Amino acid sequence: MSGNAQRRPLPPERRGLPVLGSAVAFAREPYAFYDDVAGHGDVVRFSLGPIDMVGVLHPDVIESVLVEQFDRFRKPDQNGGVDVLSEGLLLSDGEQWQRQRERLQPMFYRERIETYAETMGEYAAATADEWVAEPGSVDLLEATSTYTLRVLGKTLFGIDTDEHRRAVRAAAEAIRERSSENPVVVSVPDWLPTPKNRRYRRGIERLEGVVDDVLADRSADADGDDLLSLLLNAGGGDAEGAGPTEREVRSQLVTFLFAGHETSASALTWALYELGRKPEVRARLVAEVDAVVDGPYATLADLPALEYTRQILRETLRRYPPAAAIFRETDEQVELGGYRVPADTFVVLPQFHVHTDDRWWDAPLEFDPSRWDDVADPPGDRPEYAYFPFGGGPRHCIGMRFARMELQLALATIARRCRVTHDHGAVGQDVGSTVRPDETVRVTFDHRTE
Repeated sequence: MSGNAQRRPLPPERRGLPVLGSAVAFAREPYAFYDDVAGHGDVVRFSLGPIDMVGVLHPDVIESVLVEQFDRFRKPDQNGGVDVLSEGLLLSDGEQWQRQRERLQPMFYRERIETYAETMGEYAAATADEWVAEPGSVDLLEATSTYTLRVLGKTLFGIDTDEHRRAVRAAAEAIRERSSENPVVVSVPDWLPTPKNRRYRRGIERLEGVVDDVLADRSADADGDDLLSLLLNAGGGDAEGAGPTEREVRSQLVTFLFAGHETSASALTWALYELGRKPEVRARLVAEVDAVVDGPYATLADLPALEYTRQILRETLRRYPPAAAIFRETDEQVELGGYRVPADTFVVLPQFHVHTDDRWWDAPLEFDPSRWDDVADPPGDRPEYAYFPFGGGPRHCIGMRFARMELQLALATIARRCRVTHDHGAVGQDVGSTVRPDETVRVTFDHRTE
């Protein structure tokens, strides 16, 4: 950094309580907290308990972090105590992350992703029929998780996840609780039998059992062309990174089983929730689907014409981004938005705030897919990083294309086969490592009669 840059001021500070900092305010109401932070500027210092942070709220500065100065930031050293993810693509860093990304990227090329479309459509139709057959209402998040796990297991791992679904869901809940924990909570050793530690350990033990079963089934025959076979055939790990270590393979499996289904299930949950309370949105969606989809489920060939379906999903990912925020840590002193940010500073890029900033979005808290009318590529005439549900730069979500296609096919197929209704009004958001409803959303699925 130049001498002039070193003389730049530190960002303005949002002062909090002694010791606790801003942790209580954030935990009480995350949206209101970041609105208050924004009152201090676009690059603002604050603390969450013992952790000093800098919040970045302007799209141009977010782009600087994720793209222009990408190599001056690292993933934070802390992993929220979720050690089972530490060697996977989500939390690894540096040369290890680069090797992993290059190894896994071919599984997510467009040509490869498109081969999964048939499975996604078939599974969406079968799962929707199960929902209709269910007497009474269903837990929407559980229902969508069943679908996304089935798709993930079949397409990426070549396995049937139904027999392991409860174990994966229990582990996902445990991982989310641990990774979303308030930083002011006193750090308790994992071996102490607190209720949270017991829940986490039970969930992880069940998930490790699933991983054991999957690896045992596949170790004798790893000649498939799925992600798991790719990992197993890459060779043993060594100091030069010739192939993944056993710990990396296991961590990658856990990473994709957790993140790969949790985020998509959350997005599909929010989309179906909004269909159940927005009859005008549902009517326009059904009209499009009936005009485009001829068979029992949406197909790859249908996707270009399913424009309003795509708009609903864009709006879902804007209003309810599956990941609440992106975290980085400075490797060295950097300049952000005209301010000096010291080395080893935690930097947070909160999608859920930026996506509802009224500088970029009209009526930002309203769910309105029509805002995407005539927008070829998001975010339209707004700054590029006013909308970044899948991150950005070299570390953008590797499963972005997979998730978008899965969600579009699922939503169109569900709208083709059934109608979702519920009695919920405005449902709040539980902002943690993922953004999900803060209450159980129960809905009823019925065969369409119109």
